Amino acid sequence: MPTVDELYRFLSEKFPEELRCEWDNDGLMTASDPKREVVRVLCTLDVTEEAVDYAISNNFDVIVSHHPMIFKPLKSVSYLDPVASKVIRLLKNNISVMSFHTRLDAASGGVNDVLAKLVGLRDVELLTSDGETVGRIGTLETPLGCTEFAASVKKVLMAERVLYSQCSGFVSRVAICGGDGKDYVKAARDAGADSYLTGQLSYNIMEESNYLGLNLFEAGHFHTEDFICGYLTLLILKEFTNVKTSYFNCNRVMSV
Repeated sequence: MPTVDELYRFLSEKFPEELRCEWDNDGLMTASDPKREVVRVLCTLDVTEEAVDYAISNNFDVIVSHHPMIFKPLKSVSYLDPVASKVIRLLKNNISVMSFHTRLDAASGGVNDVLAKLVGLRDVELLTSDGETVGRIGTLETPLGCTEFAASVKKVLMAERVLYSQCSGFVSRVAICGGDGKDYVKAARDAGADSYLTGQLSYNIMEESNYLGLNLFEAGHFHTEDFICGYLTLLILKEFTNVKTSYFNCNRVMSV
């Protein structure tokens, strides 16, 4: 069995810290005992209160998440702060948390490579903005209409809905960015995309699709990233065959 430190170092080799955006705060969130043997690993997109409850109740040693549990500096460590409260509970139960955020987005085989494969892109290249790798761009084997492409994305991502704003009416050269990608619309346009798919856009941006010259698609923050938990699970099991892994669905955003 690996130790907490060995598991973290293994995943950091796969998703190097140098790929992390400067504004990000991923990494080892809690670890009271780096030499603790890891028997059970829980993979989840977010370390919610429900995920913490589940990890404690089921005797997990480590939680591996995509979104950082601690993103902004803590001003206090007490039950009055919702993040600090989770930290206290996790440390009391000797559960380590490691989060891999923008470096997992950028890394080969990470969030955006898997997303590109899921939506059917070929000849995939990096999508960059201001020197940071923020997504991917590739080409569909067969161009689709906007409605047809949106329906296919909804199906493969098991999304509750896909919003879109049509410009040209056909989808061929597609830029993608899992999660909140509203800041990279111009990067997609400048890279030669005719369409851009991400998890979160804004109403105002989608209203400007004609001006931007892009078909814009919004499939939900959760649904454009959560699939990576399965990838992380397989990665850990392949390296550490005696470790037991599980997945926790942390989605709290519902629609009717």
